[in-house]
Amino acid sequence: MGTFVYLRPLVSPITLFQNGYWSGYSERPMAKEKLLTEANCKAAKASTKMYYLNDGGGLRLRVQTNGSRNWLFRYKLGGKEKTAGLGAYPQVSLQEARKRALAAKGSVSEGQDPVVMKRMAKMKQVVASQQSFGSVARAWLAHNKESWSHHHYERNEGLIRRYLLPSLSALPLDSIEGAFLFDVLKKVYDSGIKESARRTRGLCGQIFDHGKALHLCSINPANDMADNPYFKKPPVKHHSALPQAAVPDLVAKLKVRGGKQLLELSTIAGLLMALYTGLRDTAIRAAHWHEIDLERRLWVVPSVRMKSKREHVVPLPLQAIEILSELHQLTYRGPESYVFASKAKQGFLSENTLRMGLHRLGFKVTAHGLRSLMTDVLNENNFNYDWIEKQLDHQERNHVRAAYLRTKFLEQRITMIQWYADWCDKPGTTSNVISFKSKAGSDP
Repeated sequence: MGTFVYLRPLVSPITLFQNGYWSGYSERPMAKEKLLTEANCKAAKASTKMYYLNDGGGLRLRVQTNGSRNWLFRYKLGGKEKTAGLGAYPQVSLQEARKRALAAKGSVSEGQDPVVMKRMAKMKQVVASQQSFGSVARAWLAHNKESWSHHHYERNEGLIRRYLLPSLSALPLDSIEGAFLFDVLKKVYDSGIKESARRTRGLCGQIFDHGKALHLCSINPANDMADNPYFKKPPVKHHSALPQAAVPDLVAKLKVRGGKQLLELSTIAGLLMALYTGLRDTAIRAAHWHEIDLERRLWVVPSVRMKSKREHVVPLPLQAIEILSELHQLTYRGPESYVFASKAKQGFLSENTLRMGLHRLGFKVTAHGLRSLMTDVLNENNFNYDWIEKQLDHQERNHVRAAYLRTKFLEQRITMIQWYADWCDKPGTTSNVISFKSKAGSDP
């Protein structure tokens, strides 16, 4: 009888993944671990030493000496034993921890390290957030803030925040397609705010240009819509001047009837300042008392509220001093208080207050129409062109000539602006001067 030889079956060296562990081949089955319950997790209290509660499959709850509890997943990869954090308990429930452990097991079975994958996901999230439309938009606003007037910044920031960020903020800049962006912008147009839709499209285009400069996107879908009928800039319309024949009626209404029936006092004073000084409404509305010297009859408007971004010294006629002196008793609360105080959210006259005030009085012009009136009257009466341009703070486009016109022509403008205020208050309009001795008003 021949010799009997027992041959043990060859086992593949391929390791087997069982219960969350890379174990290698085993002839004996692993002991089944007792599963945790939610009650077990809740009952786990701090001890003098850190300890663990096992749920099987490599999942366990670590209980620290300070009482904090964290989920851990143990695994082997590349011959090394590793641990991945799955979150804190009870923020991450037992059920959620098991889901995360199962996902981690799937990664390990594919040869991927859950710790490395988590780290890479966070890095991608950080990069994506830095390249998102919202991040780029905020960076662009911050970049331009110092060079813009306060009014200009607030308007642009408001349009972006209201109409763009709700839909676009979290999206990577280079993922935003033209069709989707068009739908976002068209909603602004369909709401009836056509000018806001046009401005918002323009701001969106500038944000994408900023992103292109930073190599965050390669195309600008907003600029492709510039000629779209929804967003195309309308033909330029010059501001209509208030007709000279209408001036007596305007002054009479502002000084008599307007204060009692139609307009609040801050609005009336603002309109009279626009009429007598030729200042833009943006320079007038947010004026602080420290800017005005009643004794010297000067108003120094800071550069942040001037379109030219230059400080502007404005001579004040006697009519303006009278109005401001009486208004001072009502709105002065210190040097930083607003001259034209209002119940509006920002504490001073809102953007459309002066225009709406003129409309309520029956004059279908903007506040800029009062500047146009001043230009026409002073030129027709042969006042020096440079004096007029300096009073209105128009920027000299000829750089060579501008170098010779650095003077403010202050003395000449004092005489000119007093003549103009007297012209506005010609006979028939100077009686029944408005009293500002009642309560300061708010926007109409």
